[in-house]
Amino acid sequence: MNAPVDSLAAASLERRRARHENWHLLRRRPSFIIGSIVSLFWIACAILGSRITPYDPLNYTTKPKLSPSSAHWFGTDKIGRDVFSRVIAGARDVLVVAPLAAVLGVVFGTIVGMIMGYRRGWIDLVLSRIVEALLALPVVLIGLLILTLADTSPLLGAITFHSRKVLVIYVVALLFVPIVARTVRSAVIGERELDYVTSAKLRGESGGFIMSREILPNIMGPIVVELTVRIGYAIFTVSTLSFLGVGIQRPSPDWGLAISDGRDLLRANVWWPVTFPSLAIATLVIGVNLIADAIESVYNR
Repeated sequence: MNAPVDSLAAASLERRRARHENWHLLRRRPSFIIGSIVSLFWIACAILGSRITPYDPLNYTTKPKLSPSSAHWFGTDKIGRDVFSRVIAGARDVLVVAPLAAVLGVVFGTIVGMIMGYRRGWIDLVLSRIVEALLALPVVLIGLLILTLADTSPLLGAITFHSRKVLVIYVVALLFVPIVARTVRSAVIGERELDYVTSAKLRGESGGFIMSREILPNIMGPIVVELTVRIGYAIFTVSTLSFLGVGIQRPSPDWGLAISDGRDLLRANVWWPVTFPSLAIATLVIGVNLIADAIESVYNR
């Protein structure tokens, strides 16, 4: 009677040791350190927001289109708002929407992928065809279509500013489900025929128990890697949708919106309203991807 309990305890202890070892290796990776510093900087900006900005990020403060100076480090935009303040405050929306979308996408994608990989048969066949069909379309195009349809819907067309963020979270999460499901399915297929799964079946364990308590802990590596990668893609996707006018809406100082608002000024050589939000997106995505690369190298060693 105690043998299965002892086996589970030993497996749990082994997983804790593996996590401790992985964390120790991660802390020694230069890419993880650099990526963490960059990401933590923007997280701090998102948390503190307008409390650390020199000017109100939502209202004009001086003359429009002033070039960068000691008074306005990043200059002002076309209606006189301080670009530096807007870049700092703009981190909040993207660092709320993007990670939440990535987490939801990975959670639902993991559930779908585990069902596909463990059940196989007609369930796997049907879901695989749906996943392949969705993966054949560009992610941003699907998001653009869904959010545009939401704008024309009598039920969703009048949603509030904060509800729009929630809608963007769900849409971006939906876009990531097929990608994550495919990755998880492959990992589950590699595990389902191993001895520990066969032993659980012989003990009479249910499929849900085997998937959640036996297989899932052993495929957490690919899932964690997928989560960090999806966060980077989510940041870019959210910013792109905002740039196209269907994502986060005004009066948010969102970086994608700022680039969209300032792009017409480039012809007049007013480059700063676009350049600095673009650099913010680039540095955050690079920071997250550095963390993702470090995690992947540790789990795949």
